[in-house]
Amino acid sequence: MTTIKKSIAILILLIVLGCQKQDTVDNFPIMGNLPMGEYPVGYQTIFTYDLSKNAIPYSDWDGNLYQGHSSENGRPFQINVWYPAQPGSGDPLKYADYVDLMGRQTNFGESEEQKAFARQTFIAQTRDLRNILEAENKVELSTEQLNQLLNLDVFARLNAKAAAGKYPVVVYPNGSSPAYQSITCEFLASHGYVTVAFAPKGRFSSGLEISTIGLELAVDDLEFVLGKISEAPNVNMSQVSILANAIFSSVGAAAVSRNEKIKALISLEGGFSSAFEQRLLNESVFYQPENIQAPILFIYSPHPAIDPKHTFHLKYADRYYARFPEISEFAMLNYGMFDEFIPDIIGAHTGNIKKGYETAHELVLRFLNQKIKKESGALFDDAFITSRKHIDTMFVLPGLPSPPNMAVLKDTFWKEGFDAIETIYQQLKSEGNTQPFSRDFYTEYRDWLAWKKDKDYVNRSRLYDLAYDSYPESARINYYVAYFSMKREMNEKAKNFYRQALSLVDSDDDLSASEKSNLKTYASEDLNSLTK
Repeated sequence: MTTIKKSIAILILLIVLGCQKQDTVDNFPIMGNLPMGEYPVGYQTIFTYDLSKNAIPYSDWDGNLYQGHSSENGRPFQINVWYPAQPGSGDPLKYADYVDLMGRQTNFGESEEQKAFARQTFIAQTRDLRNILEAENKVELSTEQLNQLLNLDVFARLNAKAAAGKYPVVVYPNGSSPAYQSITCEFLASHGYVTVAFAPKGRFSSGLEISTIGLELAVDDLEFVLGKISEAPNVNMSQVSILANAIFSSVGAAAVSRNEKIKALISLEGGFSSAFEQRLLNESVFYQPENIQAPILFIYSPHPAIDPKHTFHLKYADRYYARFPEISEFAMLNYGMFDEFIPDIIGAHTGNIKKGYETAHELVLRFLNQKIKKESGALFDDAFITSRKHIDTMFVLPGLPSPPNMAVLKDTFWKEGFDAIETIYQQLKSEGNTQPFSRDFYTEYRDWLAWKKDKDYVNRSRLYDLAYDSYPESARINYYVAYFSMKREMNEKAKNFYRQALSLVDSDDDLSASEKSNLKTYASEDLNSLTK
């Protein structure tokens, strides 16, 4: 090889190495020490509308409406997507690009005014999150500090070509998408996940409503987004999971309850483990805890409202719990990494929240790889436990075998009779499930049997014998055991169970005041008729 050819070859090699260097994680301090995956990451924003719903104005966290931030075209959705990409494609991005999108949640137009609005919103929300930990500290980000974050290079590249193949989908709802969860989404995308972030909205404004109706609307939004994402050629819609922080973890739980396509749920410092959000969920007619059968990872830290016991009743789901004692709720958002650049950005912590953030994300990836990609191994194996110093509590609650769904149980009745229903019940009990069917199941199945399937009341009587076996303290169930026994002229049994129902009714919290009054009236009338 001539000297000139050698020089050209060396020059080409240096150029190639220089290009490769640009793609390494070392050049992206925003990613910290996260163990990035094999894929470059692409990023796209989808601006779309749900034309079946009305337009809504933008609302800040205090409830102030900005009518200029609205759309005439329907309910607006800014869907942010990170995905495994082909090397060397796409345009570089700064963190400023994510922050600026905060100003385009309801009005998709791009302007300097919206950019300024987005950055001021980021400052105000950062201050408000800090005030949760330090109520007396009103410190705001300085212009210099804000610019330090905005100028950070991010790992993803805009409109990069998608890598070949189909990839699992992780949906990450958050009210300030994409600025708060971009690091998480880039990290997971580098490991072969299409990650999707969006901001669920309320009925009348862009702000999520902290109510049962608010959760239901957010699930509708989530399913709309899933529908849009399902149109992409690089997604595997048989491998969908949800990752969520704060109240959005309860949105995720409600979605899992309604949609069996969702195969896993991660509560990343979520409120799903609080009594308050459990109450919101339980007030929804759409939420059925027994329908939650996907595995759940709970990552949590000390908080007066958070206690794992509030999720122990989800008996059909494998539940994994990891407690980070030195982290706070919003440190699991990008702020956990930003603390390295601006110490105490959302308040002082006793531990190193950057390292805690990184540990939590390694755990999230392990969970997804095992539950979605079906990699072998235990989530909390000895190697992970001994090498992770930021977790003080880890435990697992295995799920119980779940009963067949209502459609299968109806079909079973037609093909095999009620004996088969009793066999299923007893089999589930033998496997450790002391209450194989829910209270709601008995109501729905009873009403179904009543339509031309049980003219002599035998099947409904047998049904409520099973119900009583599971819920002997329920006044309602005692009443129906009595009622169907009376219909079958089993009068002594009927009298005993009417008396039990009356003795239990006042202490039965499952009944409303009007239901208690009605039950007392009907039980007393029937009992009197039997004792004459």
